[in-house]
Parts: sequence; C-alpha cells; structure tokens
Amino acid sequence: MAKRLKKAGKYQSATLFYLTCLTAGDVYADDTLTHLKALSLQELSATTVSIATKNQQPINETPSAVFVISHEEIRRSGMQSIPEVLRKVPGLEVARVDANQWAISSRGFNGIYANKLLVMVDGRTVYDPLNSGVYWNEQDYPLEDIDRIEVIRGPGATLWGSNAVNGVINIITRSSQESQGLLLSGGTSKEEPGFGTFRYGGEINPDFHYRIYGKYNHRDDFHFGNGDKANDRLDMGRAGFRSDWTPDARKNLIVQGDYFNGDMQQSLSNLNPMAPVIADNAKKYGGNLLLRWQQTLENNSRLQIRSYFDHAVRNQVRLDYRRSTFDLDLQHNFRLQEHNLTWGAGYRFNSDLLEQKQALLYFDPAQRDVHLFNVFGQDEWRFLDDNLRFIYGSKVEHNDFTGFEIQPSARLLWMPNRQHSLWGAVSRAVRVPARVDHDLNVLFNVGPGTNANILGDDNFDSESAITYELGYRFFPGDAFNIDTTLFYSDYGRLSTTEPQTPIVSGQNTTIPFLIANKANGETYGWETALNWRVSENWRMQGSYSLFGIALHRRDGSLDSAAEIAEGNSARNRFNLSSYLNLPYQLEFDAHWYYSDRLVNQVRAYHRVDLRLGWQPNLHFELAVGAQNLLDNRHLEFSPYLDNAVISSEFERNYYLKATVRY
Repeated sequence: MAKRLKKAGKYQSATLFYLTCLTAGDVYADDTLTHLKALSLQELSATTVSIATKNQQPINETPSAVFVISHEEIRRSGMQSIPEVLRKVPGLEVARVDANQWAISSRGFNGIYANKLLVMVDGRTVYDPLNSGVYWNEQDYPLEDIDRIEVIRGPGATLWGSNAVNGVINIITRSSQESQGLLLSGGTSKEEPGFGTFRYGGEINPDFHYRIYGKYNHRDDFHFGNGDKANDRLDMGRAGFRSDWTPDARKNLIVQGDYFNGDMQQSLSNLNPMAPVIADNAKKYGGNLLLRWQQTLENNSRLQIRSYFDHAVRNQVRLDYRRSTFDLDLQHNFRLQEHNLTWGAGYRFNSDLLEQKQALLYFDPAQRDVHLFNVFGQDEWRFLDDNLRFIYGSKVEHNDFTGFEIQPSARLLWMPNRQHSLWGAVSRAVRVPARVDHDLNVLFNVGPGTNANILGDDNFDSESAITYELGYRFFPGDAFNIDTTLFYSDYGRLSTTEPQTPIVSGQNTTIPFLIANKANGETYGWETALNWRVSENWRMQGSYSLFGIALHRRDGSLDSAAEIAEGNSARNRFNLSSYLNLPYQLEFDAHWYYSDRLVNQVRAYHRVDLRLGWQPNLHFELAVGAQNLLDNRHLEFSPYLDNAVISSEFERNYYLKATVRY
C-alpha cells in the first residue's frame, strides 16, 4: 500500500493521482480507492491559485478574495454545466433565467449580460465585446476535463485588464498528461433527456501528449409560472482537442481548440405590443484556437507567450451577429532581491458585423474594428522573513472608445505564522464601453402613437470603481479552515438612459433616450467560506454572503430606472455542502442553497440537491441524484431590458449518469 501511494508524489496532488489511475488503467485494490477518499482538506481541495498574481502560490498567501473549486468538488457537485457549479462560490450571484441562460455576476449588477465580470477559459477571454457579457450556454466544456475553477471576487484589473471590475473567473482545463485513455460519460435527466461526452487521450512520445473530445446535450423546455411551456430548449454539440509538448522540464507548448454548433430557443418580449411574445430560434456556431508557450529561463525567471483566435456566429430573429477576435499576450516573471516582479504587454483585435433583420433594431455602424493595447507591471516586495508583503502595480490600456485607462492596485499581506493571514487592498478598475453603449439604435412602441428610441452615444465614457477590501484567513490544521472578506466599492459614471426632447410627427410622438454616464453608486458586504473535515469519511463546506447596494442619479439625470440594478442582487445568500464516503465505495453528497428575494416578483428560495455515487472499481462510476427537491419549480431571475428575454422557472430535476474510464 505505501509503495503504491508513494507513486502519487510525481503528481500535483493525491486527488490527481487517483484520477490519473482512472484514466491510465492502473488497477489497484479497492482499499487504495478508500484511502484516497479519506485525504485531508489540503489534499482534496485546491490549495494553490494563479489568478490573483499570475503566479502559482498558496491560497493563504494570496492578498485577494479568492475561491477555488477543485476537480473533485466539481465531480461530486452533481451539476452538468459550468454555471451551475459556480453556485458554491461565496459572493458570486448565480441565477437561472431559463432553460439555457444564466445571470451571473460578482458583488452586484447582475443580469444576463453582466458587464463587470471577466470570464476566461485557460486565460482566453470569453466575454463578448458586443455587450461585455458572457454567453454561458456556449461555455459548455466537459466537466471531466476541468482541473479547477479559480474565482476572484473584487477587482482584478491590474493584471487582467478592463471589465475585471467586480470579479474574475478562470476555468482551467487539465493537461493532456492528466487525461489519458478513454472516457465515456452519459446519462439522462428530466431537464436534459440526453447528454453524453466522449474523450480519448494518447501519447505520441514521452514528451508529447494529446486528447480529443466530443460532447452533446439537449435541454428541454422549462415552463412559465402559469404552467405554459416556455419554448427555451437547447441542442448543442461541441468538439475539441488539446496537446501538450514538454521537450524538457523548463519548456512547455500547449495547443488547444474547440468548436461548437447548436440551436437555441428563447421567448422574447416583442417590440410590437399587439403580439407581446415572440419565439426566437437562434443558430449558434463558432470556435477557437489557443497556443501558449512557457519557458523557465537560465536565471529561473519565467516567460509566457499566449495567443488565440476566436470566432463566433449567432443568427437570431432580430439580428445576425458575426465576431472574430485575435489576442496576443506576453508575460515575464523574475526575482530581484526581495522583489518578485511581473510585467507584460498585450494586443487584442476585435472585428464584428451586425446584420439588421428588423427595421426597428440596428447598429450604426454595422461593422466595426476595435483595437486594444496594454502594458502592466506588478511588484511583490517581501519584508520580515517573507511574513509581510506589499504588492503594488498597474495596468495601462488604450482602447478605441475612450483612449487611455489606468487601473492601479496596492495590497498588503501579513502572515504572523502559517495559521493566520491578514490582508488589505485598494484597487481601481474600469468597464470600457461596448458596442451597445456607442452604436445601438432600437425603436419600440410604449403606447398609442408613442414610441421610444434608445440610442448609443459616442461620448459614453468608461464606468469606474474604486474598491477597498479587508480579508482574514485561519488555517489551524488539516481539518478546518475559514476565509472571510469585507469590502466597499465606490462606482462612478454608471450607465443610464436619458430622455431627450420628444419628436412629434403628425399623430405620432417619438421619445429619444440617450445612453449616458449619469449615475454613481456604492456596494458593500461580507463574504465568508469554511471547510471542515468532520471525520475521516465526512467533509463539509459552507459559505455566506451579505450584500448591500445603493445607486444614485447624478445632477441632471432624468432616468427613472437608474436605481433598477439595486433589486437584481440578493442581500443574503448561503450554501452548505456535505461530502460523505460510505462503505462499499458509495458516496452520498448533499447541497443546500439559499437566495434572498429580488425585485420583479422573484421570491426568496431554498434549493436542496442530493447525489448518490458508486465506484465499485477504478474504471466505472454511477451517479443518481435529485435537484431542487423543495420546489416543483421556482423563479430565480427576472431580466430588465436584457434583450427583452422572458424568464422561465427552474424545475425539480432527477438524473442518472454513468462514466466509464479505460
């Protein structure tokens, strides 16, 4: 037994060793599987993070509000999509809008296209420059291939740039070496009558590994509150590959790509009040290709060059949208006496085309090319035998809408010993204008003979936020830890829609509304998370978030809905997860989520999920479960002017899933 477990030393964690055994076909006795399930919190959970400083480091040495969802926690969550997995992150707001869309944000301002949260996959930005939001139904990667999900609550703009105002999410996939062999996974549920994943990983030589995958899922229609079918189903397929070439221990080349293709239905509010609901049958497809070269230089400094190309097409009832993105990024890390220095530069090019399909909605110009340049630098200065650290730096960007933007931060970390760490931070971040802010032109009827015309403004400026944070972490041992954060953010130049002088033409009146920057606001809150190893076979996780927001119109603003975003975020949220290992290789997991009420008739709700898993050997896994046991269905979010989407209700769900590995 000891000899077999010693083999785990060459992997990043014992959990990774366990998963590698599964994929490599290295069959051990059942007592080995039992032993691996009884590891400490540090061995079962991700204890290092790279998103906060762009360098891998322990979480308790990170002066940011970070949270990591490990591969093991993803597997035992019972979730079948990335957005649902994110529910367990404190301070992150996750709400189901309909069968195929989510509203996800960090620390307020939630919406289908929440524009103050930066989301990446392996460092590739997936927020869309049309509206600075994320199309979550397109980020549907095999959960078996995700190594971890790293989340920053709060600003991350000094390193990651604009739109990282309230948070950053980086979805990190596993290397090809960690996903060798054959994997087949599939199942059925009330929500998804059919879903399946195929993956195969191979080795060309000891230095070169690869994997390929394919995934398909079908989500059925949800229902409205009155019981009518919502017509919001989804059929989506995707395929991809990854290769890792490591000619020696100091060099690594990663090449990976994905392609997706699917059909999505939505129920939309019609611009014509005579027909209040319209069905949108959208066609979506696209793909990406990413290359990343990493090298450790002779002085032990590290160099990384990353580049990617991303293309997406969305054909919808009101608009056809085509976008291409090219990105090039360079980063260099090195040590100089007591200083750990990180600097880099980048360039991004976006080109899009918006083809008008309805006379009442268009963008002017229909085609636009946007260039973004950036340079950044950050210094970690260590004092008192590394127990006191001062981290400061800034990113300077230039975009075609507002010119130069400066986003600095300063952070202080004090670790009197390995059990305690206290940190504080002051940061500035901006949300740069999107296409809708500058170029939108939409006309709709608001009453007999009266129309409203919402117009973008070339003078729209970047929204800004200055955030103050204070955090504390307590790691008394292997069985328990707690992480808590207090924050306050001051926002300026927030978006409003300002009524202009009405235009009268005969019996018709048109009221123009200009998108402007005439609101300010503040948010504040408390976030805490804990891990507890109750016994050798039982582990618990929990989190709680308290959130407050106040928005104010500036002098001269006439936007009566400027404060509407106050009601899109719950004041109180918590979740509690239990992971219990039972005899005969059984797993029993329970998850409890609570969210306070929102505006627009969205009531507070409790959600309870249960999962029973069985792993009789290292090649086979069977899981059955139930989700949302306390409600037949409930509403989680009601969009306001978010593409006029009509939300449906999240329903009770039962599922069966089987996974085979060789």
